[in-house]
Amino acid sequence: MMRKCFLAVVGIVMVLGLAMVLCPGPASGASGAKVRAGRTLKVGPGQKYSKLSKAVGDARDGDTIEIDSKGNYDGDVCLIRANNLTIRGVGKGRAKFRAAGKHYGGKAIWVIAGANATVENIEFSGARVRDKNGAGIRAEGKGLTVRNCRFHDCEDGILGGAGTILIEYSEFSECGLDGRSHNLYIGTIDKLIFRHNHSHHAKMGHLLKSRAKENHILYNRFTDGLTGSSSYVINLPNGGKSFIVGNILTQGAKTQNSTMIAYGEEGVKHAGSELHVVNNTLINNRHTGIFINPRKTPAGFKCIVTNNIFIGKGQVCTFRGAKMAGNRIGAYEPGK
Repeated sequence: MMRKCFLAVVGIVMVLGLAMVLCPGPASGASGAKVRAGRTLKVGPGQKYSKLSKAVGDARDGDTIEIDSKGNYDGDVCLIRANNLTIRGVGKGRAKFRAAGKHYGGKAIWVIAGANATVENIEFSGARVRDKNGAGIRAEGKGLTVRNCRFHDCEDGILGGAGTILIEYSEFSECGLDGRSHNLYIGTIDKLIFRHNHSHHAKMGHLLKSRAKENHILYNRFTDGLTGSSSYVINLPNGGKSFIVGNILTQGAKTQNSTMIAYGEEGVKHAGSELHVVNNTLINNRHTGIFINPRKTPAGFKCIVTNNIFIGKGQVCTFRGAKMAGNRIGAYEPGK
């Protein structure tokens, strides 16, 4: 009876989570700065610019670049310097940027050096570089918003960052290579807001890795399926003030690591670090494991674990001082 109740609740949470991912709503960007309206530059068949790499050379701060999804942008790699730039795919579906064996500066399909860029409705794939950390986007400017994009079959989906990064309504899959590259690898930034996304099937790497001083990981799906071989579901190696709320996390039987949420494994380095894991569903299909694993935490560290559903075998939380309340814990037996 208890098992049926657990699975019923899991089903409800998964449906709600899927609805949030598939039904985007309005959201503010990573920067609240007011920007003077710029020009609109159009890219695609029959337009002034056939390639994005040509348009960004003419772009000024505050401009918008619209890319027709019907165009072929294979190998159209570039450096983006303008600040407060919006780049969006328009038309039916996303505008597709396949690396096709090319990269900008040994780094990525797009290297974004300008501040407060917004990227919408773009698909990135196939990024490879000699250093084995080729990204769909290498984020080098301060502030970035990524919305309704897809990253797949890259060495890293998004790599780097500065300031505040907002990523929402996007999909990350089949990125990674050797355990040192991941679906996403966010650097030591001020704040990461990662919400309403789906990250799945990383190749040996993590579904999300972030060194941010503050992490808001909200209402996402992290899944590895029956065949996935990713490592940690979420890895926050330097700690940070972190809120993991309303997510569905599923670890596959073939995972490279038994821990689902890793925190502070390289030492908690950010002032004010604390961990809140609230209202999530965590499903471990491995024969055993650890759901939440805070390590190398400072004296007085705050760890709140409340109102979660834990399905599968393994230790719920390794931190002895964790404040736990309202959680539900049960075994999962496929087919029953």
